[in-house]
Amino acid sequence: MGAVKNVPVWTVEQEKLLLDLIKENKPIEEIAEALNRSVDAVAMKAKRMGLPVPPRKKSLARTGENKVTRSEATTTSMEKLPPIKPAKELLSLEEIMKIMLGALNRLQNPKGLTKLELRRCRMIVSVARNYMKMLERYQPWTEVEQGLVDMQARFLQLHKQQLLQAKNPAERAKLEKTIKELEESLRQAEEKYGYKPFKRKPSLISTVSEA
Repeated sequence: MGAVKNVPVWTVEQEKLLLDLIKENKPIEEIAEALNRSVDAVAMKAKRMGLPVPPRKKSLARTGENKVTRSEATTTSMEKLPPIKPAKELLSLEEIMKIMLGALNRLQNPKGLTKLELRRCRMIVSVARNYMKMLERYQPWTEVEQGLVDMQARFLQLHKQQLLQAKNPAERAKLEKTIKELEESLRQAEEKYGYKPFKRKPSLISTVSEA
């Protein structure tokens, strides 16, 4: 006769955990991993305890308002998602805080919230916190970029003055080319990013208007 393999005995705690996980509709693979046992061992134990055998992960059917079938999931994954359009305006610190506090107020009373609403509120809070951190880093960069725009504007004024005094055709052509490039650069800075020479953009962090 072959040697009998040592099979780990199920403890009371493990049986209770198995019961709880089955009640939570956890897939059998997750239950097996939590109990450090094989899928077959979990299925056999569930049958012996008179419990339903947990479903496998490949079954994507879900209960509740977010019911998803395999066919729906496959169709969605095959569809081409539309591109995300960038926002026209950045949110200020005050605006993002109001959005985050609105989500926090909803989370304080989870009695009437669905799982989807809870996830949505938590996601809003998480995204808002990350946005505020990025805003703190972004604000100093606007001052650097404003300084570059001001410098280009000063160079433009200087080159225009030099053009009035230049008599050499080659020198005039060179100055005219540089002036045109600087004017185009300043135009794009204003149209794309809202920078105007010698006029600072409103701060997104401080609500106090700056002179």
